[in-house]
Amino acid sequence: SGIYNIVDTIFVAKGIGTLAIGGIGIVFPIQTLYAAFAQMISIGAASAISRSLGEQNNNRANQVMTNAYILTTIISILLMITSFFFINQILYIFGSNEELIPYARDYLLISIWAIPFNALALLSSAVFRSEGNIKISMITVLIGSLFNIALDLLFIFVLNWGIKGAALATVIARIVEFILIISYVYFIKKDFILKFNLKDFKLIDKDFINTFISKTLPVFINDTTWAIGTILYSVAYSQAGTSAIAASQIATSTGNFFIITSVCIGIGASIMLGNELGADRIDTAIIYAKKFSKLVVIVGLICGGLLILNIPILLKMFSVSSDLAPDITKIFFIMGIMLALRAFNTL
Repeated sequence: SGIYNIVDTIFVAKGIGTLAIGGIGIVFPIQTLYAAFAQMISIGAASAISRSLGEQNNNRANQVMTNAYILTTIISILLMITSFFFINQILYIFGSNEELIPYARDYLLISIWAIPFNALALLSSAVFRSEGNIKISMITVLIGSLFNIALDLLFIFVLNWGIKGAALATVIARIVEFILIISYVYFIKKDFILKFNLKDFKLIDKDFINTFISKTLPVFINDTTWAIGTILYSVAYSQAGTSAIAASQIATSTGNFFIITSVCIGIGASIMLGNELGADRIDTAIIYAKKFSKLVVIVGLICGGLLILNIPILLKMFSVSSDLAPDITKIFFIMGIMLALRAFNTL
């Protein structure tokens, strides 16, 4: 999953240049904000589903999933429509300037079409993980990433479609990923427990609504606050010029890639703890929580060290100019030092 953004940034750096990276740097916080809505529903649904499955209440788990799919679809379509009608205003709010607006606009206009597929794929992955079927989630995202890499090479370096090609590659990859998920659930593994069914879309009891909101609202506030912080970084960097925005995008995509292992530990913890809590094994859940807390800090320290040690390689990967290299080196070093703390916060 982390490969999506970092591959686009690397190929755009090598095939188009600094202005194009700056354009992606403007769009990235917008995508982060959109993802906050999808994450809100996905994590809330996954928590409720894992608890329901722990209680052996498959009907409730299916009901949660169906309502989550419908809500995600509605929110995604609303975000698409809003983005189409107010695209220039959104880009300027997020720190774009006259130099970057053509690149940012071209990238966002195409990547908008990936919003519902991305959101539904995130939700589906969360559902698979909560059901304990983690391999299909991994396989679908891996295939999507490979499609993205192959299409980036074709569209950017062979067909010379520039930043539009990078955006189109991402959209197609997300669609492929979603088609694979649907194919698996309805045609390959026909006995899959959790399936979207309109009969499960009905008014649900007040107790369940309160539980779902209590799980999703903190996630939404957390992710939205993080997205707003990312936006403010983008706006601040935009005041320092196009090169600063490009440096920010390179650093952010790389930092997110190195934090992925900690995110995976957090997801694994949420599944295991959810199952134990659903089965009312509180003591086991507490033991797991303590072990995960230690593990994630150790992993954060290792990944931070790897980030710092690989700074020279990263500068070459992104074709960083001599003007940008000192600033990006400092940003990478700070990220590496802080990675253990960020990893613990992620858990």
